[in-house]
Amino acid sequence: MSISLVSGVNDGSNIIFFDGVCNLCNFWVRYVIKNDPRGDFTFASLQSNFAINFLKKNEIKSDFQTIVLYTEGKFLTQSDAVLSILYKNGGINKFLSQLFQPVPLIIRNALYKFVARNRYHLFGKQEQCMIPNKSIKNRFL
Repeated sequence: MSISLVSGVNDGSNIIFFDGVCNLCNFWVRYVIKNDPRGDFTFASLQSNFAINFLKKNEIKSDFQTIVLYTEGKFLTQSDAVLSILYKNGGINKFLSQLFQPVPLIIRNALYKFVARNRYHLFGKQEQCMIPNKSIKNRFL
């Protein structure tokens, strides 16, 4: 068993760090929650104190242009994070992950970066981070 880097976090944690004001990112979080009935994933907006401190302690820079997944004691970003989340969600998501995994990383990340750069223009932006309702509040750090 590994030592926790931050209280409540260990190598078995699956934490998704996302841009809390991005409509696309919030849609993604709701999608993951809907497809994660066991509650394997927890979430933290990149704007939160938890995310800022946790990422800083682990020397991970966040410019709000990528999702960050902490899983199995390591950090994944961009398309690797998305595919890992899909895989861990199982079902059709696992199939989609396996379908796109063979695409070269440079191509996957180029597409990811294009969407990330244009996400506010394409999907909009909120004034503040989403506030989870009571049924999912315990999944947010």
